[in-house]
Amino acid sequence: MKEKSSFSAKALAVIDESIQNINFGEIVLVVQDGHIIQIERTEKIIISNQKKSQTGNEKKSIEETSVLRNKILGELSSLKYGQLVIKIKDGKAVQVEKTEKRRFPEVEGVYGDGI
Repeated sequence: MKEKSSFSAKALAVIDESIQNINFGEIVLVVQDGHIIQIERTEKIIISNQKKSQTGNEKKSIEETSVLRNKILGELSSLKYGQLVIKIKDGKAVQVEKTEKRRFPEVEGVYGDGI
C-alpha cells in the first residue's frame, strides 16, 4: 500500500508559477521523506533570429497546467527520496525524469560503509 504524501501549498504555487513562466529550461523537485524540500528552476534564454518562439507573454491554459500538475503529483506520490525533473521546450513540458534513491543499510562494503 502506497503512503499518500502531501505537498505544501507554497511548493505547489512555485511549481505552477514555474510551469507558466519558463519557455525553455527545467524544473527540478528534490524529495526527502516524501516531501518536496527544494525546487530548482533553470531557464534557458534562446537568442535566435531564425525561429520565433513564445515570447513569454502568452500564458498557458489553466487546463494545460492542471493536467501537467496532476501528472507531476502522480509521479511524486510514490517518491520518498529522489528527484523529479520536468524538461520544458518552447513552453511545453516534453519530458519528466524520475530518479529514486534507495538505501540498503544491511549491505556493507569493505570498510563498513554501505553502498
